[in-house]
Amino acid sequence: MRKNVHMVGVGTYHPTKEVSNEFIINHFKEYGNEDHVENLLNKLGRKTRKQTLGNENSIDMGVKAAEKALTDAGLNPEDIDMIISATDTPEYLMPTCALIIRNKLKAKNASSVFDMNNNCVGMVNAMDVASRYLKTDEKYKRVLVVGSVLVSPFGREDDMVTYSIVGDGAAAVILEVREEEEIRGILGSRMYTDDDYNNTIRFPACGLLNISKDNLTSYHRKMEWTPFDFSFLADKWSELIIKLLEEYNYQPRDVSHYFMSQFSKEDIRITLEKLGAEMGQATFVADKYGYNGSASPIIALNDRLKKEAFKKDEIIIFCSVAAGYTMEALLYKW
Repeated sequence: MRKNVHMVGVGTYHPTKEVSNEFIINHFKEYGNEDHVENLLNKLGRKTRKQTLGNENSIDMGVKAAEKALTDAGLNPEDIDMIISATDTPEYLMPTCALIIRNKLKAKNASSVFDMNNNCVGMVNAMDVASRYLKTDEKYKRVLVVGSVLVSPFGREDDMVTYSIVGDGAAAVILEVREEEEIRGILGSRMYTDDDYNNTIRFPACGLLNISKDNLTSYHRKMEWTPFDFSFLADKWSELIIKLLEEYNYQPRDVSHYFMSQFSKEDIRITLEKLGAEMGQATFVADKYGYNGSASPIIALNDRLKKEAFKKDEIIIFCSVAAGYTMEALLYKW
């Protein structure tokens, strides 16, 4: 018998405020670069983005996504044994956000709760970590992984990337271990890191050491994005995915669908082209919601599952990239 880790519940949450491309383009007229922003929005695939009204934090959104995942799985909060919060915009550094989520859900049997911050690859990474607990430790049967992003209050108003492409939102997935004869569910993962880009993105820009200094303005406490060439993305993504598939005796032609980082539609297209896949084999949702960081691949999954379920034995790939940068690909057999 094999210990397989399955996704048994998925849920997402998006705030109600909708911000159009027209609003963003008009905003950047003040800085004289509205044409550049419009080209960027077209390349990255943006139409609208969802943002909070200022009355929700990343924990609030994560709890709402988790409640939907529990409903989807037909489970109660007390059925959860572990909670992992994967966000790069935690509301608190102490206590762990996962502990607060446990409290709000009343998940009284979740004996292990912790936060993971691997930025935009965080939720894929957390699913990988959760699966290893479930496969090796008898104490755990179900893990709730929550990913949320709240960037709109922290994007600098003159930053063409963070201000224009990001949306606020959350996703949650429940993983369950089952003993089965066939191998399926989460099969494995592969990561790649290149730290040469570690200084391109900083949040808070001033660092925690300086955040309390009175001579700093809010501008220096917000997110700093230094423009850099990330044309390498498709090459590195495709290499990573191919190597992961080879580890499990698969090839790109065996993959039915890809759930990628929703940062750039164009980079997804180029990656799929390198893998010999069609754009229809990936779900893109950032045109509706904006870029939702660590939650974005699961938000894409949820949208796909609302339209069409996967069949037994279909192979899917989750793949994302985080600031600095690091990548992870996760292989799943339905």
